[in-house]
Amino acid sequence: MTTNKLVSRIHAVHDWCSGKGLALGHLHRSGTRPWKRKAIILLSILLALAMAYLATFQFASRAMQDLISTCTARFEIELENAGIESLTNTLLRSLCECLAHKLLDKNGMVRLALVDRHRLDPLALEPVTEEDGSDCINAL
Repeated sequence: MTTNKLVSRIHAVHDWCSGKGLALGHLHRSGTRPWKRKAIILLSILLALAMAYLATFQFASRAMQDLISTCTARFEIELENAGIESLTNTLLRSLCECLAHKLLDKNGMVRLALVDRHRLDPLALEPVTEEDGSDCINAL
């Protein structure tokens, strides 16, 4: 009795599949329209992701440039106030670039882009430590 039920279910599934064109050897496409539509959707998603990445990269690079120029200006002012002869501008700039890259490594590009767009408070970023500063000084 159970064998008959199993066989009848197998035949029912087979008949259903063959009616839909899904039986082995009888596979066919229902046309190219669904394929084209799926390809257009996938390309649109890929394009949107690429544009989002480029926008994030642009905002993060602008934040890095602002950070480097502010850091360089601040170092120059502190050196003038301390009465120390000004170091070369390229040395200060490379020190600030090193510190900015340390900040980027700690926080990531997306968080820096959010700071540039005023969506994230700069105090929410993980700060650069004195150890990172000494690493940058030793690298120069």
